[in-house]
Amino acid sequence: MRSSAVAELVKPSQTLLLMVTAYCSYLAAGGRSPLDLVVLTVSEFLAISGTTAANMYLERDIDALMPRTSRRPLPSGSISPGSAVALASSMFLVSVIISSAWSGALTLTILVGFLSDILVYTNIVKRMTPYSVVLGGIAGAMPALGGWVLARGFTPAGFLLAAVVLAWIPMHIWFIATYYADDYALAGIPMMPVVRGPSEAARYTEYSTAAIPALAWAYYAITRRGLLAAVVATALAALALRRAEDFRRSPTRDAAREMFKMASPLIAVVFVLEALEGVLGIP
Repeated sequence: MRSSAVAELVKPSQTLLLMVTAYCSYLAAGGRSPLDLVVLTVSEFLAISGTTAANMYLERDIDALMPRTSRRPLPSGSISPGSAVALASSMFLVSVIISSAWSGALTLTILVGFLSDILVYTNIVKRMTPYSVVLGGIAGAMPALGGWVLARGFTPAGFLLAAVVLAWIPMHIWFIATYYADDYALAGIPMMPVVRGPSEAARYTEYSTAAIPALAWAYYAITRRGLLAAVVATALAALALRRAEDFRRSPTRDAAREMFKMASPLIAVVFVLEALEGVLGIP
């Protein structure tokens, strides 16, 4: 297997973003142990990468039908299905072994993330309902929860940070799905923009985006930390909502791509600020 094909199989940019949420949640929770950070890095990287590779294996039939994804490692033949399964299995198994030796709570979040992504989202709801990302988003929220529980255990504040990621995911997914709506229609995947249209998808995205600052303020109310993060989350969400309204009036592909590009910086900034305020002890 070529290293470039392996890298593409595990989607490094997506993995990095989810690991940022894990690190930031750990620091926001008061975690400071270098050993914890090593375990978190290795276990989350392998878990996210292994889950992504398993997802790519299970969706190889869809990817082969969509022009955007037809050149991915599995449909293009640069990696065999057997090799992908072996890689995904070994990565995830090592992740579970390492995390379980250090923290049962972290391991639980890793297992929930894998099961919700592979068993629920990929195998069932993605091919059945336009609301699939709501359930599929649970997997994306687990690294944030994992970072928190490694430092503090299961507490309401940790679930609120995970919920911020969950609320962000429709914006991240549905606008890129709008941009590639023809591909999803060709593959028979009932994404929201395909089934309900781009304007309706944007309307649902507005609901979830509006929840981001509400959750950030709830986190501040519980922890008395994260005031700046809540203020910035409010400002960024307001900007996103205004642009989403503009998009609804003129739902072009280029506008959908611009909305998608806005999503990742939004969540990264909010989580980095939560971490900084936790480390510096800023109210």
